Amino acid sequence: MKKGLLILFFLLTVMVFVGCSSSSNSDDSWDYNEGFVVSKEDGRILVVREKPSDFKDPLSDILQNAKPNAMWISVEQVDYDAFAVGDHVSIKIPNGGIINRSYPAQTTADVGLLR
Repeated sequence: MKKGLLILFFLLTVMVFVGCSSSSNSDDSWDYNEGFVVSKEDGRILVVREKPSDFKDPLSDILQNAKPNAMWISVEQVDYDAFAVGDHVSIKIPNGGIINRSYPAQTTADVGLLR
């Protein structure tokens, strides 16, 4: 009986430690302030957090590597025309702006070029 309780205690202790540890760090989450344009389509630009190693890679590969840090951003036509794949951009989501947390996420924002 004691051996069974000891094993149960050990298993519960291991589960608590494993459950409390996490590889994700909240300080490492994307703040959506800037990113890199990897695609353009229908008045939207697709922005990822980190610069891809090659913007000519298939979009599916870029998105897989960027997961979960990618977002489609609807922009004004004048802004849409000004951006090109590879541009480093700043993102300003208006107060109260909504981010659809699908993957890639979706929102409307003011976007500008960074140099």
